[in-house]
Amino acid sequence: MKIFKTIILCILISVIAYCSYNLIVYYINSENNRQSYQDVRNIAFGSTPYPENNAENNLSESGNNDKKDGKFNYNALLDANPDCIGWIRINGTNIDYPVVQCTDNEYYLHHDFKKRSAICGTIFADSRCDINEENGHIILYGHQMKDGSMFKQLNKYKAKDFYTNHKNIILYKGETKHTYEIVAVYIISVKENSDYYNYTDAETRSGFLSYLGTMSSLKLYETGNPINENDSLISLSTCEYSNADGRLIVLAKNIS
Repeated sequence: MKIFKTIILCILISVIAYCSYNLIVYYINSENNRQSYQDVRNIAFGSTPYPENNAENNLSESGNNDKKDGKFNYNALLDANPDCIGWIRINGTNIDYPVVQCTDNEYYLHHDFKKRSAICGTIFADSRCDINEENGHIILYGHQMKDGSMFKQLNKYKAKDFYTNHKNIILYKGETKHTYEIVAVYIISVKENSDYYNYTDAETRSGFLSYLGTMSSLKLYETGNPINENDSLISLSTCEYSNADGRLIVLAKNIS
């Protein structure tokens, strides 16, 4: 019996040690990733700090935080990574990242902006999207990280009150700043709604509008903000864990 208890104790100690090690490694990686992206922000906008996890505490009366955009240095980002196509920011969140695009939709799931292996990956555009198409549909993907980074804070848009005060998304395409207004927030199943990701250009717009009609029951709430065939669209997509293959999608149209 004593030997049995000793074996159980050793197993428990080993499990605790293993879990503790993994937790320490995760948070070390998390801090390294945070610092890495702060370095990229400094390249893009200068060294002015940007409110991150406490973004809710930095809101102006209009519902936006008080961060003022510096001059966006797109060329400096291109020097750091030729795959860079711009930058995304959403006030009231810590979403404030470079956006990349390459021919492989897998690569930036596992690599950071500096092309180092990283669990956080990088926000990236679907390889099929033409970011310069006037009436196109740009689909951006990002992980939902436990430390609140990347597209984790898109979860705030599950609440209509947050949407009401934070309707706009800022997307730099190259050197040009664009403002997009959110028109819908969806929770979908990839198994049942994978076709959403196939409407990536103006030529498929009429089909996309019809497809959205079939997804009306998946909207989390009504915004009263319609889209048409001439709108330039973006979709922000991240994992959603209420089901095994869930995705949270924020759809927005260009208003600038």
